[in-house]
Amino acid sequence: MTAKHTADTIVSSVRNGWMPYFPQFKQSTLELGKEAVASGAKDDESITKYVFEKLKSKKLEYSVAEPEAEENHPRVWYIWRGNAITGSMKGHEYAFEHYLGTHSNLIGKDSEEHTKDLKWYDIAPKGKMDLVVDLNFRMDSSALYSDIVLPAASWYEKADMNSTDLHSFIHPLSAAIAPVWEAKTDWDIFKEVARVTSELAKKHLAEPQIDIVAGALSHDSPDEITQPSVKDWYKGECDPVLGKTMHKLAVVRRDYTKIYEKFITLGENVKTKGCGAHGTNYMCAEEYDELITSNHFPVEKIDGKSLPSLKEDVSALNVILHLSTLTNGALATRAYENVEKRTGLELKDLAEGSGDIRIRYADLQAQPRRYNTSPIWSGLMNNGRAYAAYTYNVDRLVPWRTLTGRQHFYLDHDMYLAYGEHLPTYKPSPRPEAYGDLKETLKGGSAKVLNCLTPHGKWHIHSTYMDNHRMLTLSRGCEPCWLSEKDAADLGIKDNDWVEVYNDHGVYCTRACVSSRIPKGVCIVYHVPERTVGIPKSQVRGNKRAGGHNSFTRIHLKPNFLCGGYGQFSYHFNYWGPIAPQRDTHVTVKRMDKVVF
Repeated sequence: MTAKHTADTIVSSVRNGWMPYFPQFKQSTLELGKEAVASGAKDDESITKYVFEKLKSKKLEYSVAEPEAEENHPRVWYIWRGNAITGSMKGHEYAFEHYLGTHSNLIGKDSEEHTKDLKWYDIAPKGKMDLVVDLNFRMDSSALYSDIVLPAASWYEKADMNSTDLHSFIHPLSAAIAPVWEAKTDWDIFKEVARVTSELAKKHLAEPQIDIVAGALSHDSPDEITQPSVKDWYKGECDPVLGKTMHKLAVVRRDYTKIYEKFITLGENVKTKGCGAHGTNYMCAEEYDELITSNHFPVEKIDGKSLPSLKEDVSALNVILHLSTLTNGALATRAYENVEKRTGLELKDLAEGSGDIRIRYADLQAQPRRYNTSPIWSGLMNNGRAYAAYTYNVDRLVPWRTLTGRQHFYLDHDMYLAYGEHLPTYKPSPRPEAYGDLKETLKGGSAKVLNCLTPHGKWHIHSTYMDNHRMLTLSRGCEPCWLSEKDAADLGIKDNDWVEVYNDHGVYCTRACVSSRIPKGVCIVYHVPERTVGIPKSQVRGNKRAGGHNSFTRIHLKPNFLCGGYGQFSYHFNYWGPIAPQRDTHVTVKRMDKVVF
């Protein structure tokens, strides 16, 4: 298990249902649906069975097992309001090389360790993407690499809201002015894309389509007890059983001509199936009807039927608030009643006094409002108590969302045992040679190797709000490379010298900040310097423009974060899945003789 290449572990995780992956199969899922119907399948069950048998016989292969095959390339990338390429993407020089097919500062060679389950290509394709679309309110590094930039409204030109599970308030964003020039709000951009797509679909995809979706084994569901041990059905270690020893399959009927109608309305599934999150659920048919009958909410008439309107951003915000246990006290009470049935504990009293609470967007604008104590979060806030996570579990003995219902120090999953991660244990970091960041860089010579850390930015928010006059007067107008006095002396670098921070993966050019606060053997480059501000050309990479803090990183995945189908180790979007840490990146730093912009 531990001898596997990380990419092979990803392949196993997708086949076994631990993690999702798109594109899913080496055949279009819409064509697969047509093929199933043509074979005689008449309903969802027979369509699912057809696809299952095709997977079982290995006549249908997974895209993840051959990502370099042309039919498996991602073709269209929508970037929404994030600086994905420079800010988020570890190893973005690899993305330049292979996804975008543009210039890069990459000199790393292929690993000598080849994959087995994932098909190895000696020459990897370059330029897989056909179209990159960026919704953005500024021309950041990602926008510069996009084919189309859709100008979006900034924070003070739109209606929106945000919150976290770390405090008990919802923050409204209100338009101080209308979006300037050609900019539109995010909501209006998506709405317009939906409208035009629906119009085009009438010509190109006029008939409803049958789609096949492979779903991962999910957190807060019976899926959590399906795989007590790691066995790969694909290799004959156990029988393939959908939703147990492998992923789930669902049939979804898609009418692409109706995308716009579905975007601007709230469908009736909410009324018939209810809402819920984080292991809680509640029915809300009465509240759904209120969205149609009450004068407080607009409606849309679709095919003679009245449905709650989501056409305008404020309408969508009010629908969310009306159907949330955090802002609708009656639903909080209902959700607690359901949790009482599941846990056998008395909990409904936590919602006492909130039954009449209804918070709307205008209420949030008028004054700060604390939201209700609700089972969706783990903090109790009754009687003005400050939010503190897990007080719900400690004070009221509600089980943690783990296999045993307790907090865990011992993790008895096969992968955790195999990797020696079953108990908190100190493990010294491997030597730089183990990571191979400098194999080509140091060929024929030697240099001082430093462990490069990339904390969050000190004078901006991610990559935003740095490139203005006030911020650029701080910290020398850039994100410097912080070095210890000893390392700087060894490298012949003085404070404020221009330096290159580089390895096989890429290069970043900036000024040096020599400080006694930095430990020996470490350098620091803060998160998300923009390529648009003060980045000179690199001498070590042939006078090509240097990159940012992710130029010298690559993706390092911790394999046991891929496991699933076992208690808290079950997939949930943004909660359980692999992360890409870069703390083990190694670089060398060199003083620049000449600075060219």
